[in-house]
This record gives sequence, structure tokens and C-alpha cells, in this order.
Amino acid sequence: MTRAQHPAGDPGEVARAFEEMPAVLWAFAGPQHRVVAANRAARASVGDREGIVGRPIREVVPEMAGQQIFEMIDEVYATGHPVSHADRRVLVDRDGDGHLEEDFYTYTFLPTRGPDGAVTGMVVHIVETTRWVRQRQAVEARADDSERRYREARDVVLGLQRSLLPAGVPLLPRLRIAARYVVAGADAAAGGDWFDSVVLPDDRVALLVGDVVGHGAEAAGVMGQLRAVALQALVSGAGVLDSLRRLDTLAGCLPAAVGATVCLVVVDPRTGDLEYASRAHPAPLLLGPGGSARFLDGAPTGPLGADGKPARRHHDRLGPGELVVLYSDGLIERPGQALSAGQAELARVATAVLSEPVAPGSTLPALTADRLGALLVERFAWAGYRDDVTVLVAERQPEPPEPPALRLPAIPASLAAVRVAMRAWLGALGVPALPAQAVQHTLGEAAANAVEHAYRAGDPGEFTVAAGLDERGVLRLTVTDRGRWRPAPDDPQDRGRGLMLMRALADRVEVAAGELGTAVTIEHRLQRPAQVSAGAAPPEPAAEAREVPFRIEAGADGPRVLRVSGPVDLATAGELERAVRAAGRGGLLPVTLDLAGVTLLSSGGVRLLHRLDAGADPAGLRLRAPRGGAVHQVLALTGLEHLVT
Repeated sequence: MTRAQHPAGDPGEVARAFEEMPAVLWAFAGPQHRVVAANRAARASVGDREGIVGRPIREVVPEMAGQQIFEMIDEVYATGHPVSHADRRVLVDRDGDGHLEEDFYTYTFLPTRGPDGAVTGMVVHIVETTRWVRQRQAVEARADDSERRYREARDVVLGLQRSLLPAGVPLLPRLRIAARYVVAGADAAAGGDWFDSVVLPDDRVALLVGDVVGHGAEAAGVMGQLRAVALQALVSGAGVLDSLRRLDTLAGCLPAAVGATVCLVVVDPRTGDLEYASRAHPAPLLLGPGGSARFLDGAPTGPLGADGKPARRHHDRLGPGELVVLYSDGLIERPGQALSAGQAELARVATAVLSEPVAPGSTLPALTADRLGALLVERFAWAGYRDDVTVLVAERQPEPPEPPALRLPAIPASLAAVRVAMRAWLGALGVPALPAQAVQHTLGEAAANAVEHAYRAGDPGEFTVAAGLDERGVLRLTVTDRGRWRPAPDDPQDRGRGLMLMRALADRVEVAAGELGTAVTIEHRLQRPAQVSAGAAPPEPAAEAREVPFRIEAGADGPRVLRVSGPVDLATAGELERAVRAAGRGGLLPVTLDLAGVTLLSSGGVRLLHRLDAGADPAGLRLRAPRGGAVHQVLALTGLEHLVT
């Protein structure tokens, strides 16, 4: 057959077409997956590094170890079955700077065979989908309450699991906790995995993961009962062995609970002392900051309700910067594979996650415990989960971040300095965006009261701000002035909203007024949300790391739509009022305020909105604010929700 008669076409033209294909194309040969062909897009996807062709793919991109890519290639070669996945996250050092850049790909691994039918290698077809994944994530992040309610109503499984599992984990100064629960599939019945984390009466922290045999409503109900009994035992002061004994007693009364497994770990965040016991549950994994990984020693006893033998207690220590990982066996179980092999794989993947220098701008969670939990769930999902999966991670912090202690002049400009200092501290603690906004709102109101009410106009004055997070996860703020609160002469009937907002957004507010001044104490019991989902859940957004400057811009849909960004408080309300009156020609034309970019809406801003609404035509003022956000919550609390379109 001549070159022109070749069924694939002229070899030169075929080679050029292969080279210029926009998709990433690889060809591997042999059990070591030696690269025998790589087109331009494939070479560019790994940074055009030298010596690609002729080397095993493991040597070409060694940073992919631990990302479960090579394991998939091994399986395709061993089984001869093709594998396809959509929108898989891959981290690669494309520019050689030591940081791993993040991209998403849809790929297919297809085995190639010799004349005798045996697998000889494979071809790989990959399409980058990063832009579409990011667009989808942005759309999902903007979903409103009605869309979320629709999804939850449609997914009864997930709704049931969320109702039986804790909504969050405590946010503590010395121990950072992250929890993830993934339902095996959208069509699966409710499972029996459960977890909890609770601060004990002596300020130690209990971490639990358990698994009930089976699926369906009965398994979910038993799971809820076991969790309730364990929680009651722990908060009443029961020790590790006594708590497991109570669970064993309950399993003896509930046939459906027989065979359930549970692991209980109790950590002292101050010393790192750790005690634990297990009933037939996989051993927790302890990870060190230097790349060490080991499973906690001590053979577990039988499952609950099975043999009546008591659990055995073991001791260890969690050092500063170390992490302990509790998990259900659904994470590592694979057909035909021993559980010990799955545990070894878990240790390899976990150490790889901790060693990856992820580049700034990644969509991965910034905090180590969050990132570890997210990537363990994601990377072990390549073969699909046949059971529900729970991952509970606790990281001991070397030192809690230093809280702010401020002394400032009682002027509106000081409010920004309070926000900046508080934002840095909340970020160091890992406080998520929504609770951080609630803290900023309450603190801003207390500081504004000191500025506005404590001193006579023109008199010098100052106020102090103190903050702290105790070992039980209670954040306490104290704002103190040396004056005496006086009602403002303008709009006296419009006052009192600041205290009302503080009490609505905080767990406790106390105002102590005396001859030497006024002290406002605010308490927030903080939690970090537990990610419960039917798939890989997006990370909870972190608190904004910088002060967003106050800005007013004309919207794209008309000069009377004003887009407002940053804080609306005593220092900025006047500028906003002037902009609204100018846009509406003194109240003659309707004005819409887009508040999506507002980071804080204080009672001073609320007072302005009421004044603008009262002074305009009933249809003259409209507001836009994302439902579920802190600004929308303030509008609802202060009687302005009717203005939101």
C-alpha cells in the first residue's frame, strides 16, 4: 500500500492534524505508561517540559502523584476497560515556579490492544473545561433561596441527611475542624454515616465518626439515635469508654443498630493529649507538617451490640501543626481490595495534598483542614462511591492568632480602622464569610454608638475595642467609652435600631452604663459549616481579606441605578444621600440602589434609607440585595424588605 493509499491518509498530514488538534492527546505504551506520542496541546498542558516522549508519564509529571491520576491509568491498563470523567480538577506546575496551577479537564482513557487482544497501552483524549467549570460555580454561588429550596425538595435524601447531622463544627482558637459528608449517589437511599464534634465540659474536644449497617429510613433513624445518645453522654461529662458503653447498650435494644461501627477521639487543644477508642471502625490517620503519616495504634474491638466486649482506650499526642483524620470506610472501600490497601492509599493521597504548593487564586479552600477534606473526597471519587462518605479533620494550631486591642478617637473615620483590624483577626481564625459579616455588623454598631452618643459634639473622646475567642468557641467583643450616652437631637423616634440589630445578629448583648462610661459586650457562638452534599460541595466562602472601599457608580441599566460598594455607615451615609438626591433630582425621579457590593449596612445607613423612603414618592426608592446575605438580613430586620426588588 502506498503512502497515498494509507486508510488514515498521508502520514505527514495525519501527524500535522494530530499535532494541531485543540484537544490534549497522549499515547502511552506498556505497563510503565511510557509516552510514545504527545501533541502540542498535551505538551503545553504540562508546561512544555523537556524529554516528554520516551519517558513514563509518572516521571514526566511527578507532581500528579497523590491526585489519583496514575491509579486510574493503572486500572485501565490492568482491566482493559475505558474510563471517562467530566470536569476533573488537576494540579500541575506548568511554569516551573514550584506552585501547582489548577485546571479542570474532561478526559477519556482508552486501552489499545495488540494482535492477540492483550492491552499494550492506551490513548488519552482530554478537553480543558476550566472556563465552563468556573462559570458553573459562579452561577451556583448566585443561586437564590427559591432555587436552593427547589433543589432540596427534589433531593429528599440530602434533606434527610442534613436534618440528622450537625449543621456545623465549633470554631475554636487552637483546633481547626472541618467536616464533609457525601451521599453515595443522588438516587441512593439515606445512609447511616454520622459524625459530630463537641466541646466537652473540661474544654477538650470530642470527634466522632460512625457508620450504621444498611441504607434507607431505618438506618438513618438509627444513626440519629446513636448520635443523640453519644452527644448526651459527652456533654454530661462521660469519658471515652463510658460513652461507647452507652452506645453499645443502645445497640443491644435496637436490632438495626447491631453491627454499627464508631470511632471516638478526644483531644486537648492546649496540650495535644489525645485519647481514643473504636468499635470496629477504621483507625484515624495522623498527619505531620513534615509529610509524616501514621495510623493511630490500637486494635478496635467488635462492632456495637455484637459481642458485649468493652472498647479499649488508647493514648497518643497531636503536636502543633498536626492533623488527625477520622473517616468512614466508604471513603476507601473498593471491590476486591483489602481495607488495608485503601488505608495505605489514603495515607499517600493525604500526604500528597499537604505537600502540594497550590498557587494563589485557586478555587480550593485556603485553610489546610478544609482543603484536605475536600481533596480526599474528590480524589477518591474517581471510581465512584458505593457508600456514603464521611471525613472529619482536626488540625491543632501552633498558636491562636493574637486578637485586636484598639484605642481610637471617637470619630466616624475610626470605624474603618475597627473593621480592618477585625477582618484580619477573623481571617486568621478561619471564620466563614456570613458569620464574619454578622460579627462586623454588631461590632460596627457598638463602635458607632460610642462615636455618636458618648460625647457632646465637638468634645474630644475615645473608645476601646477588645476581642477574644474562648476555648468553647464563644467570640466576645467589648466596646468601652468614657462618656455618657445621649439621644441625638435629630429623629429621636428613629433611634434604637443599632441595639436591635446587635441583639438580632449576636447570641448575647449586654450594655453596662455607669458614671465612668459605657461598656457594650457582644457574644457570638461561632461555627464552621459542615459540607453535606450529594457530590463534591463547593468550599464555604471565606471572609473578605481586605477592606472594600466605599464607592458609588452608575449602573449599566441606567443613570438612576446606583451600584454601591463597601461600608454604608456614619462616615459614608452622607455621601450616599447626596448621590441619591442628585440621581433622583431631589426626589422627582425614582432611584434604585444596588447593594450587592455593600459589605456593611449599619443603623446609620438604615436610618438614611428610611428617610429617603419616607421623603420620596412610594415608588421612588428601590433596593437590590442578594437574599440570604447579611445586608438582606438587616433590611428584613429593620422594615425595609418591601423595597427589595
